[in-house]
Amino acid sequence: MEPGRGGGLSYDSSAIRSTLDYLSDRSSENLNRLVSTPGNRLAYQHYLWSTLGSALTIEEFWKSSLEHIVYSRDVELGIDTIWQYLETQEQSRWLEEILRCLPAGHVFHSTIYPIIGYDNVAFNEDVALNLGFNQFHADPREAGYYLIHELAHAGYYQYHPMPDLHKIKSQSDLLWVVKFLTHLEGMGVFSCLRLRVAEGGLLDKDYKVLFDDAEKSKRISAYFYLLSTLEEAPSRDLQSADFGIFDQMSGPTTRLWYIAGCHMAQTIEAEYGEETLRELVKKGHEDFFKAYKAVKGSLHAF
Repeated sequence: MEPGRGGGLSYDSSAIRSTLDYLSDRSSENLNRLVSTPGNRLAYQHYLWSTLGSALTIEEFWKSSLEHIVYSRDVELGIDTIWQYLETQEQSRWLEEILRCLPAGHVFHSTIYPIIGYDNVAFNEDVALNLGFNQFHADPREAGYYLIHELAHAGYYQYHPMPDLHKIKSQSDLLWVVKFLTHLEGMGVFSCLRLRVAEGGLLDKDYKVLFDDAEKSKRISAYFYLLSTLEEAPSRDLQSADFGIFDQMSGPTTRLWYIAGCHMAQTIEAEYGEETLRELVKKGHEDFFKAYKAVKGSLHAF
C-alpha cells in the first residue's frame, strides 16, 4: 500500500478508562467523567439519531447501557486484550480492504473511539467500537472486521450525510431512507468479505447467511417484498407502526438490508467490476439500485 494512502485515521481511547472506572465504582463523579469523553458522547449522539421515541439524557443512557455489566478484573483484562489486538494490527492489513470499496483517492478524516457498552457504529465520519462485544472475545479478529465495516460507513458519509430519521413523514421518505441504508450497510458487509474469506473469519451471522444459498435467497426475497410494499403508495402519510420496518430490515434474526445490500454489491461487482462499485459510493444509493436493476432486468429479481 502506498505510504499515507487513505488519509488520517486516529484513535482516542479515553472512553475505555473512564468506563472501567465507572464500572468499578458507580459514583456520580465517575459517571460525569464517563459522559464527558468524546467516544461516549459520540455513542450517545448515535443513540439520539437512531431513537424515534422519547430519548434518555446522556447520564440515563449510560447508566442503562452499563447496568448489565458487572466489573471484574477478568472483564478489564478482556477489554485490554481486544484493545491491544487492535493497536498491534498493521493498518495496511485492513485499510486496503476499506479503500477498495470507496472511490479512488478517498482520504479519511476519522477518529476511532474504542468504547464499552453500546454498539459498533459510525456517526458522521467517526467510529465507535464496542470492545465489550462478545463476538470480539470469541475471536479477536472480529474487532478488526467490524472496524472495517464501520469505517466503510464513515467513508460513505463523507459523500452522503446521514439521513435525519426524525424528518421522515411520508412513505416515499421512508423508502428513500431504506434504500440509503441498504446501500450503506450492504457496502459495510461487502467491505470485509474478502478478508474474512481469506482468513476463514466467518463467525459473524451475516456471512454464514451469505454462504447458505437457501437462507440467503429467503432473506433477499423478504427484503424485496418489504421494499415493494413501500413503493405502492409513496405519498401516503406514515403511521407510527410503519417504522416497524426498521426492525424487520435490521433485526438480529433478519438482517435484511445487510444481506440484500451485500448481494446487490456482489452482483454489481461481478457484472461491472470493482471500479464501478466504488464510484457508486460517490454517486449514491439511487444509482446503486439502478445498476442492480440493469444487471437483473428488474429491481426485485435476484
